[in-house]
Amino acid sequence: MIRILLLSLIILTYSFSSSKDLEEISLQLNWKYQFEYAGFLAAKEKGYYKDENLDVEIKEFNNLDVLNEIESGNATYGVYDISLLSFDNKESSIKLIANYFKRSALIFIATQDVITPEDLKNKTIMAEPSQMASSTLNTLLKKFDIKENDYNLVKHSFDAQDFIDGKVDVISAYISNELYYIKKSKKPYTIIDPLSYGIYGSGVNVFTSKLETINNPERVRRFINATNKGWIYALENKEEIVDLIYDKYSKRKSKEALLFEAKETEKLIMPNIYNIGEVNKNLLQKNLKEFKKEGLLDTEINLKNIVFDIKKDESFDLVFTKRQRDYIKNKKEVTMCIDPDWMPYEKIHNNKYIGMTSDYIPLLSKQIGLNIRLVLTKSWSESIEFAKKRRCDIFSLAMPTASRLKYMNFTIPYISFPLVISTSMDKLFIPNPESIITKEKIGIVKGYAIGEILKNKYPNHKIVDVPNVDAGMQMVLEGKIFGFLDALPTVAYTLQHKYISELKIAGKFDRKLELGIGVRNDDPILFELFEKAIQSIDEATKQEILNKYISVKFEKGFDYKFLYQGLFIISMIILFGLYRHRQLLKHNEVLEEQQLALNNSNKELHVTQKRLESSINDFEILLDSLAEAIFVFENEICIDANNVMLEMFGYQSKDEVIGKSIEKFAYIKDLKKIKKKFSKNVIPYEVHGIRKNGEVFDIMVKGTNTIINGKKVRISSVVDISEMKYKEKMLFQQSKMASMGEMIDNIAHQWRQPLSLISSVSTGLELKIQLDISNKEESTNDLKKINNTVQHLSQTIDDFRNFFKSDKEMTRFSVLDAIKRSLFLLDAIFKDNNIIVVFETQEDVIISNYENEFTQALVNIFYNAKDAMENKTKNKYIFINLGINEQDVELKIRDSAAGIDKDIIENIFEPYFTTKHQSQGTGIGLYMTHQIIENHMRGSILVENNTYDYEKEKLTGAEFIIKLPL
Repeated sequence: MIRILLLSLIILTYSFSSSKDLEEISLQLNWKYQFEYAGFLAAKEKGYYKDENLDVEIKEFNNLDVLNEIESGNATYGVYDISLLSFDNKESSIKLIANYFKRSALIFIATQDVITPEDLKNKTIMAEPSQMASSTLNTLLKKFDIKENDYNLVKHSFDAQDFIDGKVDVISAYISNELYYIKKSKKPYTIIDPLSYGIYGSGVNVFTSKLETINNPERVRRFINATNKGWIYALENKEEIVDLIYDKYSKRKSKEALLFEAKETEKLIMPNIYNIGEVNKNLLQKNLKEFKKEGLLDTEINLKNIVFDIKKDESFDLVFTKRQRDYIKNKKEVTMCIDPDWMPYEKIHNNKYIGMTSDYIPLLSKQIGLNIRLVLTKSWSESIEFAKKRRCDIFSLAMPTASRLKYMNFTIPYISFPLVISTSMDKLFIPNPESIITKEKIGIVKGYAIGEILKNKYPNHKIVDVPNVDAGMQMVLEGKIFGFLDALPTVAYTLQHKYISELKIAGKFDRKLELGIGVRNDDPILFELFEKAIQSIDEATKQEILNKYISVKFEKGFDYKFLYQGLFIISMIILFGLYRHRQLLKHNEVLEEQQLALNNSNKELHVTQKRLESSINDFEILLDSLAEAIFVFENEICIDANNVMLEMFGYQSKDEVIGKSIEKFAYIKDLKKIKKKFSKNVIPYEVHGIRKNGEVFDIMVKGTNTIINGKKVRISSVVDISEMKYKEKMLFQQSKMASMGEMIDNIAHQWRQPLSLISSVSTGLELKIQLDISNKEESTNDLKKINNTVQHLSQTIDDFRNFFKSDKEMTRFSVLDAIKRSLFLLDAIFKDNNIIVVFETQEDVIISNYENEFTQALVNIFYNAKDAMENKTKNKYIFINLGINEQDVELKIRDSAAGIDKDIIENIFEPYFTTKHQSQGTGIGLYMTHQIIENHMRGSILVENNTYDYEKEKLTGAEFIIKLPL
């Protein structure tokens, strides 16, 4: 008993001392408990902080200053966006120790009349003063020169309902938070995202005091290590953490809203591309440049002074997800294509890989742990073809275009240079090189992205495709083209090595050549690996590689090289003096010419701007003048439409339409079909639309996927075909009525012999009774004949009645039986015209389709054959071949009527086309046959003339070939 008490006492003492040994620290959040802080809450609740010997108090935001809380010691660590650095210009008080959201979640959500940031002027904006003073939103406003007195700022209620109810025009929001409620309300909205305007930001940054990093560096590392584990757990167990937040921390948001936030949070963290918690110095440098540019920072900030390195050493290893690790383990190698002649970027020289990318690729290969094998090609065009055929997994250096996105995805750029144009020495400086694309012949290497971009932008371009850089420069020298366009390093390199005194750089484009890794688009994990690896290359390494290839190198000469160099320098000074003197004489003249050219360019620019404004207006007018309704969808949500659409679907304004999902415009039974086609470009197809008042109507839809302003959108054109459908129905009925007249004639033929038989038998029976010579057995037989004949007539009535029925639904039926029933309807008239029907092959099959319509189509073809053989005296045949292949049933109907005139054979399926006199035919029989087979039964029908042998006779006739889906 004493032993047990002692043991219990020891355990209690140990437990007490262990809990007491936990270091008590605190974390100050910058908002309320929600999934935005799931990693911290998971680390606490799953024991990851405790494993690191930490007792962490997580404090909810309560209208306080996070920076002040850290500096005063009220909180050990604090969470804020990167703008906190702008409050701490001296680089002395705080350190950034971790970053979780790789882009800022802060956006403006505005009414639909706000399209660009300029439209924020004169609007009522609901936002926190601190957001408008120092955040990515503030940077956005400054970038567009929007001052405080340009808008009406109201205090943030943190309730999206104020925006939904129209109390404010604009609301500052988190893309993972308020957007959920606005989407759910179906209120139309516009997102103004700073990232779309080149303003980089980040969120959920963890800061601490500089004193904490000096006194407790290991504790900082333990805290971040545990937090990283918490985030990994939270992202892999979203539902569990949502329940935890809702049940234990806050019911301010519903579980549905928290789950929405969880999914959006993963997009902001981007764990497949960045290491969780890492401070990416490339992204951070962009943030600080924006702050400096917009005046939020007075001085340059050295990253080493504000970022605490979590790892003790300077080495940096990428952290991969399990899926990525498994991929690396199983992937043998990555095949790579390059541009074999694009120095200083890259080149294949004597089968050796040289150039800037030859230094980058080994770095990337080492980071992702995969061998990269070069695939030798002779030209960039060949490299493109190899990529299309999947013979290479990646391009070492490329930029996206519409055509390339069909087979490649592209990482963020890791090399970026301006585009320039090189010309002969006698050409003047070109202030706006893009303005001459339609005026002068400009050479661009075939297959280059910039060529495709400029060709699409300027349809009347004079761009000349050249095989490589050297060929393009040579064509400039020979006067075959005005200039050659490429990136600055490529042009400078080539000029320096081959054309130093013959060609020059005559102008610089506003656009840049921003180049990343192109990765085959059917391998998303490989794309993630390269995206992550590129992020790990620091600016110092990039600069080192750049200097290696751009810097001018001098080779060692002989011992007396200094003499030659001295003489050369003196000679050059003399020559330069003479040259300069001559140039000064011409200088004023050239300046005057350039000033005149500049003035003309300014005038052209002004005129172009006016034309652009006019073109935009004209384009909108043109769009509204189309007969089609135009939708623009993003993720199945309507973001724009033309006036034709509003009128067609019964809406009053675009505000009623924008923000609605595709379900609001498509009939529910067709929705699955439409969504299946939504992801790809399709030929026109028929479905049903639904108007605002609930009316369902027939429409024809054609859709195209494209990219507008960097967003993937779906442009759908819609035509109202309800009237056309009604006319088609009437035309179909007209065809039925025409067939009815012919069928009545058939009925007369079919009934003539049976009625004659009934008349003869009944008359004979009556005569026998009158002469009293009848007997019971003979009379019974006569009555049986009459009854059988009447039954035959009754069956004939049913067959003809079925022919005139309209199919409402598909039925399963035998194709062979349907053919025989059609022939039965025409049996009498075929016999009267001595037409013989021959089944050459009859492989039967059961299909699901419209049987009665099929019967009518066949009757029209048989009647057409009968009419065509009316003037023949012999060899009147109709041959039938019925067979099956893998995909469809094939029916061939061939006659012996000498064929169809080749001048009219292409027109026989047109409505009202007939070779008969007006009194003998309507010309809609074969048209309706075509409509039935191709539009109703989803099959195909064509006709051709054939010559063939039958019973030693050479015959010619038309052959109708019908294919129906199995």
